[in-house]
Amino acid sequence: MREKCERCWSRKHLITREVVADERRDPSIRTQGVTLCEHCADLAPEDPLLFWEMFMRFSSVREFVRHFDAETEEDALHRLCVEKGFNEHDLLRRYKVVRGSVPARAETEPRKFSAFLNYASPFGYRYVDGALQVNDEEAKVVGFIFRRYLEGRGIAKICQELNRLGHRTKTGRTWASQTVANILGNPVYCGLTRANGSVKSGSHKALIERDAFNTVQREMERRIRRPDQKTAGRFQIRLEEYGASGPSPPSTLRSTEPH
Repeated sequence: MREKCERCWSRKHLITREVVADERRDPSIRTQGVTLCEHCADLAPEDPLLFWEMFMRFSSVREFVRHFDAETEEDALHRLCVEKGFNEHDLLRRYKVVRGSVPARAETEPRKFSAFLNYASPFGYRYVDGALQVNDEEAKVVGFIFRRYLEGRGIAKICQELNRLGHRTKTGRTWASQTVANILGNPVYCGLTRANGSVKSGSHKALIERDAFNTVQREMERRIRRPDQKTAGRFQIRLEEYGASGPSPPSTLRSTEPH
């Protein structure tokens, strides 16, 4: 097994997944092992064409559209088919099959064929014209996760509660501990963005107050039992570096229970 995910380059929680081989590389090979992190493995489509030509090439719908210098996802899909010589109607059918396995979204949710790429917008948000916009129903769940954790609930217990209440991830799957942990450690929820190891103020609306986010980070560090798993200086936000006033997040931690 390789030392990093072949899709996102993460070095954590790696597994080897057997997939239908890319027949254009070597038609004699029927299946092959691909090293993925658990997160990418959970999102990967079963369809081999979508897996190799979409999932392993692009990390998000936005990247897909930009790569083909297209205005819409449909236009990018058309250009992909021209580039590769694919049957556009067949590829569109495959997209719809994947999308059909994901629960329908609200009428205001932009229509996306490639559901397995939509995870690139953090849970609680959606991309609209290249910018993060709050998804109200998902935002309630984000607040629920932070609130429960600050109340002393463990990540595994939070997962159980989310699944018992019938909540699902962006891809329509049940919640896993790593998914909840990723949300608790993501600074996007207090109005910041993180890329290439640096953090900067984002233009999107915050869901969680920054001091609450920092409290969660300290609590996550405190709950780690094995000394070798502790990190020196878990991510903390220095409010003075980004403006203490910042965007005014809604009182998500005190919002009503999601249902």
